This record gives sequence, structure tokens and C-alpha cells, in this order.
Amino acid sequence: MTCVLIDIEERFYGKTENKREQKMDMREMVGKAKRGEALYGESQLSDYMQGVAARNSRYSSVFLYMLPWFNFVNHNQV
Repeated sequence: MTCVLIDIEERFYGKTENKREQKMDMREMVGKAKRGEALYGESQLSDYMQGVAARNSRYSSVFLYMLPWFNFVNHNQV
């Protein structure tokens, strides 16, 4: 049971990845790029709010055990 949890955790944090998922994602992203579409859609937020969303999500998974903080905002900033 512990091994299964470690495998799931490693996939969740991107340490390991499913090859099938990588290929599907690559096909989808290449198709969008060829069509000239934004890879993750267009954001409806102002630049300021995108910055707030980017700062809030940067390290949100580190403190997931203390305060679940999920950010589903599409922001262009890193």
C-alpha cells in the first residue's frame, strides 16, 4: 500500500509521468499551436489579477496539509 501511495505522489508532483499522457498532451498542444490558438485558453482577468493568481499558486502545494488552496485560474504569468 505504501508503494502505491508513493507512486501516486510522484506522479502528482511530476517526478514520474505516464508516457501515454505525455503523448496525448503533446498531440493536443502541437495541434493548438499549429492552429494558432492559445495553449491553455484566453484569460478573462486583468494583468493585476493574473499576477495575484500566479503569486497565490506558486507554492500552494507545499502547504496543502495546512490549508487546502486550489487555484484554477488561467494566468499568463509564471
